[in-house]
Amino acid sequence: MKTTKFILSSELIRDNAISAINDIELSGKAQVTISDVGAKSARQRALNWMWNNEVAESGIGGKHEDTAEGVHLVSKYRWALPILQRDDEHFASLYDIWVQLYKGDEQRMLWFIDKQVHTEAMSVSQNAEFLTAFQRFYLKHGVSLTDPELKLLEIK
Repeated sequence: MKTTKFILSSELIRDNAISAINDIELSGKAQVTISDVGAKSARQRALNWMWNNEVAESGIGGKHEDTAEGVHLVSKYRWALPILQRDDEHFASLYDIWVQLYKGDEQRMLWFIDKQVHTEAMSVSQNAEFLTAFQRFYLKHGVSLTDPELKLLEIK
């Protein structure tokens, strides 16, 4: 039997995993292992940058969304920052202090987002939440994003 790996980042993928398990013959010759994959997966990273480029190329972006790097900066502010604030009280305190000191200074606020908000440090589940929010927002605003289900970016 060929090894199949499912990274559970959407309901469709979870349903596909359950279906694959249901299709396994009950002979005692197959093993199913469920584990935490740890930090951000390479597939999530690739999908994030593919989408950053697609948004930048769409022309719908705002002040900072004309490059993939700018889209990444804006998306870290919109979605990664709230996730990190919610899940890490020390990070939330640091950000609160920074805002108190530099709220009116756009350059310092941009620096904080660029240098202190790291999607690389987020867990797979946090990144799945981040990417889902990104996808919903930009699809709602008319950007055509690559469908990760069709590209099989989560399943390998």
